[in-house]
Amino acid sequence: MSISLAIRSGGVTDRGLRRESNEDSLVVTDTMVAVADGMGGHEAGEVASALCVSTLGSSELFTLENFMDYRIVEPEPGLDVSRFRATIDRQLKLDPDVPNEALGAVHRLRSVLWEADQAIQAQCGTRAGTTVTGAWLVHIAGQWLWLVFNVGDSRTYELTGPPVGERPTDPEHPVGVAQLTVDHSEVQYLVSIGQLTPAQALVHPRRNVITRALGTGQVWEPDVIVIPARPGQRLLMCSDGLTGELSPAHIARVLHAVHHPKEAADVLLQAALRTGGRDNVTLIVADVLEADDPRLTTGTIKRIN
Repeated sequence: MSISLAIRSGGVTDRGLRRESNEDSLVVTDTMVAVADGMGGHEAGEVASALCVSTLGSSELFTLENFMDYRIVEPEPGLDVSRFRATIDRQLKLDPDVPNEALGAVHRLRSVLWEADQAIQAQCGTRAGTTVTGAWLVHIAGQWLWLVFNVGDSRTYELTGPPVGERPTDPEHPVGVAQLTVDHSEVQYLVSIGQLTPAQALVHPRRNVITRALGTGQVWEPDVIVIPARPGQRLLMCSDGLTGELSPAHIARVLHAVHHPKEAADVLLQAALRTGGRDNVTLIVADVLEADDPRLTTGTIKRIN
């Protein structure tokens, strides 16, 4: 019998030093965490991101004992379901540690995101939209997995190298962060086809132009990455207000040095504000612990916007 796992997390959001309002939102539940970055101007962006995280936070998908009991909502007309299914099938087959049963969870997660997209359009028309990234900890076919999802340019990272707080001893495995998601943005596309370097993308005048978002009435298809979950793992979900201010190396050092996830989130926020705070900054640090770990405290759904 496999061990039981749980999430210990800490999140924080701030409007930054130059914005009049905060269009970011976050949600933390016992099994799922997510960050959303709204767009569309004052109030509209706030509404879009808040609707996104409230839809995720209230979905029974993340509380059901058997996720297969969740009823999938029919996709909107025009979605190429066969292409979507083929893409996920190929992804799952790339990792021998991921069971094929995960496909059912991926489809249900996508359905919840579709509900969020429809909720935003119903309230805002197509005047507003939001990015979203998050991770769902789920037990499938005897294995614990993370389903990491994103739409837009908010990102999810995994801390790599030695466990949190342990001194690096292997020069081949230094402290770092691995970006699990791929931005849906114009500059990322130009990087992917070789027209820009990652360094050039950081200062490109169109670096904030995204190509997918929920609620806009345009293409929003999510990316879903399925990876094994294990005790001691640490993930970071964040809006671009963090990654626009801090380097991956700086983020990695804080995530490795600060033991409690809420304290790590606070330290990263303050660092982003000190370096300019030019945008709203929102992030969640999520640790995987064994369910009987004394450091774990059972939380309730928290939505912040």
